[in-house]
Amino acid sequence: MKKVLVFDGISQKAIDYLEKNHFEVVTNKQSTVQDLTENTDIEAMILMMYPIDNHVFSRLPQLKIIARYGVGYDNVNLADASAHHVIVTNAPGANATAVAETAIMHMLMAGRYFYQQNQSINDNAMTIPMGQEVSHKTVGIIGFGAIGQRVDALLTGFDVDVLAYARHEKEIKNGRMATLDEIYEQSDFIVLALPATPETMNLIDAKIFDKMKDSAVLVNIARGAVVDEQALISALKSGKIAGAGLDVVTNEPVTPDNELLSLPNVFVTPHVAASSREAFDSVGLVTAQEVVRVLNGQEAKFQVN
Repeated sequence: MKKVLVFDGISQKAIDYLEKNHFEVVTNKQSTVQDLTENTDIEAMILMMYPIDNHVFSRLPQLKIIARYGVGYDNVNLADASAHHVIVTNAPGANATAVAETAIMHMLMAGRYFYQQNQSINDNAMTIPMGQEVSHKTVGIIGFGAIGQRVDALLTGFDVDVLAYARHEKEIKNGRMATLDEIYEQSDFIVLALPATPETMNLIDAKIFDKMKDSAVLVNIARGAVVDEQALISALKSGKIAGAGLDVVTNEPVTPDNELLSLPNVFVTPHVAASSREAFDSVGLVTAQEVVRVLNGQEAKFQVN
């Protein structure tokens, strides 16, 4: 019986689908290299966030597929995977609604300083600036895949003007395609929804913050690596931008000493945008289906290498 490694707490729907297709499911925390390599006879792995490179691939001679439990796959070295003839897949769109809802929440929380308002209940000395509404504003969305498009759709009731950037022309419900400079210079809210790649590393740096409105709010539900974190901190402290809503930071999990947590114009969540019951089950089923396809000799639908 072919063996598949999954992580503790994976959606039961994924396990049920794998077992229904006559695969043996092995589970552990996936928190160490030992967890990933102790079962040297696995042929597939459904992976969370642990980084995977040649050190792991070289110890799993029968591995044929790594199915990333989510959209981002920057924790997998694709070149090493390809060198070992391992297919890497992701689950695009499966968690789009959960992540897009989180983006909207961050726009509201960071735009109106609602978290700081909550903190002021027990701290009467806090001085909180006046926030801005999302309605009738210009919203830039950088990265217009399934998540970016869902953000656009959810913004419909806010009567906003969306400026969207993508590599290919897309239909925009609430606005139009735009250049990056147009987004930086015109947007009141900027939502980052693009993958972390060598090309997007530190895409938002000090020079970009200089192009933004002083009233702009940056929302990052993509990857921390897309933003130069020190440049972001400087922009927030100097008032170069008004605020930031962040579900991701450069070094995760976010630690209490991260300076972003102490700034009065930032709202941070610990990389939980995709954490909903619906998204968890949807992603689980997509990844399990990819495993079944590949191990049965069929072509993967969402291969990324």
